[in-house]
Order: sequence, then structure tokens, then C-alpha cells
Amino acid sequence: MSVAPTLAAARGLLQARRYGEAARLLGQLVAAQPESASAALLLGVALLHQQDSVPALGHFQAVTRRWPGLEDGWQGLGKALVDLHRPDEAVVAFTEAARVSPAPARAVYHRGMAHLLAGRFAEGWAEYEHRLHVPELQPRLLTAPLWDGSRLAGRRLLVVCEQGYGDVFQAIRLLPRLLGLGGTVVFECPEELRALLAPVLAGCEVVPLRGRGAPDARFDVWVPLLSLPHRLGLTLEELPGEVPYLHAAPVAMPAGSVGVCWAGSPRHPQDHQRSMDPEFLAPLAALAGVRLVSLQKEAGPHAPLPEFAGVLQAPPIPLADFAATARVIAGLEAVVTVDTAIAHLAGAMGRPTFLLLSHAAEWRWLMGRAESPWYPSMRLVRQPAPGDWPAAVAMVAAGLRGVV
Repeated sequence: MSVAPTLAAARGLLQARRYGEAARLLGQLVAAQPESASAALLLGVALLHQQDSVPALGHFQAVTRRWPGLEDGWQGLGKALVDLHRPDEAVVAFTEAARVSPAPARAVYHRGMAHLLAGRFAEGWAEYEHRLHVPELQPRLLTAPLWDGSRLAGRRLLVVCEQGYGDVFQAIRLLPRLLGLGGTVVFECPEELRALLAPVLAGCEVVPLRGRGAPDARFDVWVPLLSLPHRLGLTLEELPGEVPYLHAAPVAMPAGSVGVCWAGSPRHPQDHQRSMDPEFLAPLAALAGVRLVSLQKEAGPHAPLPEFAGVLQAPPIPLADFAATARVIAGLEAVVTVDTAIAHLAGAMGRPTFLLLSHAAEWRWLMGRAESPWYPSMRLVRQPAPGDWPAAVAMVAAGLRGVV
């Protein structure tokens, strides 16, 4: 087998989300070309996209023994260890990745998320800041100084949004803390969130989001929204804080209405783990008195089959933006969702929420706990084994009986 064309074919399969086929093709290439580090690394990527990260762990352990100077081998090993809820070992792997890398910011950023998963917020928030030096993660490139967390002493602080809507809903709770620092807080807000976030923005100047263009505001220092936990020294003990902090006037809904969201954006790098086919939710529709209402905006490859689409009720108003979605959520008995912005919105509103989590670990939800550190009305329901959505949905069904 020729390395270059086979790698190109495998990358095409990965792009098409045909992970099993990509892994089989790359396994054949590695067997035929055992000296190809590129083939071995890409095989590791394909294995990480499987539901079970155990094969990826063994593979990257072998890669790091064979090529100890390859940063991507250590990065893959760290990612597999994080997926398997082994953050302390992941820290060691990411430390080695940083050591052998000429540009260690990405490895340190990943190490920070491993610390956060373990609940070590001080170390985690500090190293999470290294995302600002990873090109595809940089929120903005502004010429003014970054705010260091000190009192403002009359200065104007610009806070800029970054990453996804869920990140905004999660971190926006910290914005009011900036108002007592002796300066002016300017928040660059996505227009589609402005009405929904209005209660949290009281006391701030609000200006339009300009993408990567020049901010439409005068400011002396600036900070990305997700840097506030580090700048403010947020500890696990301070969470959840005052919840709810987002509110909406409820739309009238029939009794027993439960909102469901089964998939996030297919562009998300972990979508293969966090999203499910909606048919897994069928047992919830069989519960007495339960009426499933779709909160899904884009289903991507997880569009419901016709026979299940008939079970789902459409929301009473179009979900044109998150303000409308919040009005529907406010009228529901409960929300059942995978790990998307809907989860953060429902949690920030204090609505009873069942969050369906894949077996792979995610730093926001820590490990081994059923309660969310961020949202007191949320119950975390984890797959007991990789890919086991039926067991997780059965746990939700049992929980819903006490809510609906």
C-alpha cells in the first residue's frame, strides 16, 4: 500500500464520519508500512472517534514508545486518558507533549482541561488560558492589553464572547462580578442573545459583536469571556452561585410537556460522542402523561426517522432564536438533552434538566457525580458503558416519573 494516497483516502473517510472504515483502512496501512509515523498517528485519530477509547489508549501507548519525540502521540494518549476518566495520567501525557513540542500552548491548554476535569480549578483555569496562543482557539487579536484581574481604577474593560453559545450561557453568570471593580464594563454581545441576556447585562455597556473586526467601542483593557473564571479566581466551592440567572416569560404548554434535544452541531469535534439518534428517546414517549416536545434546531446526521418524527410534538412557537427557545423551556415540565447549548440554557434558567452524557469525560461535568457543579436543577445521567444510550435513557425515564 502506498502511504500518501491511502492517507488521503482515510482523511476523506474521517471527514465523512465513516470512522470504522477509516480505522480499518489505516490499520491495513500501518501493518503494511510499520515505519510510517503519519499512518500510525492518523489511525490513532480514527480510534479516538470510536465510542470506546480503550483501543485508542493502547494504540497511543505503543506510538509513544515507538516515537517518543512526537507531540501528537502524547496528545492522543492524553485525550484517550481523559475520555477514560484518568485525568492524572492525562496530565503526565500532556506534560510530555508540551516538553517535546516547539509550540507547547496546545498541550498546556489540554493539560488545563485535565486539571479541570479532576476539579483542580486553580491549575486548570491558569492553563486553560493557553488557548489564547492556539490559532484556531484565539477569540480575538486586539492591540489593547489583556486585563490582569486587578481593579479597573476608572478604565474601560471590554469583555468579548468566544466559542459556542453554551459557553456564553455558562460563563455569563460572572459578568456582574466585574461591576464593582471601579470602572466601566463593556460587553460585546451577539445580537441574537441580547434580549435573553439583558438581566445579566444590567449595569454594562452593550455593543454589537463585530466578529474579528475592530470592536465597536472604546476600551483600555480587554478579556475573553471564558478567561473570567481565571481572572476572578473562581473555585469549585463558589459554584453554582445564584441560579437562575436567565429568565423568560413562559409559553403555555400542555401538562406533561418534556423538551428533548438529541444532537448538537455536527461541526463540533466531539459530536460523534455527545449526539444520539432520536429513536433512543422512544422509551420516554411511552411514559404515562409525558408529551415530548422537540427543542432540536439542526439534526444533521441525526434526523428522526418518519415513524419517530410523528411522536415528537413541535414547539408552540418557532425556535427562531434562543430567546424563543427560552420561552418554550420556561413552559416545560422538564428538559432532556445531550451536551449542547440547550443544556446550559435550561440549567441557567433553573429548569429541571436531565443531561445525557456520553461515557467519555468532559471537564465541565467533573467525574463520578450525578449533580452538576454549575446548575443545581440539573441531573447528570452518564452512559454506564461506551455507546450505551439505552441504559442512560432508562435512568432518565425513572427520574422523570418523579418530575412529570
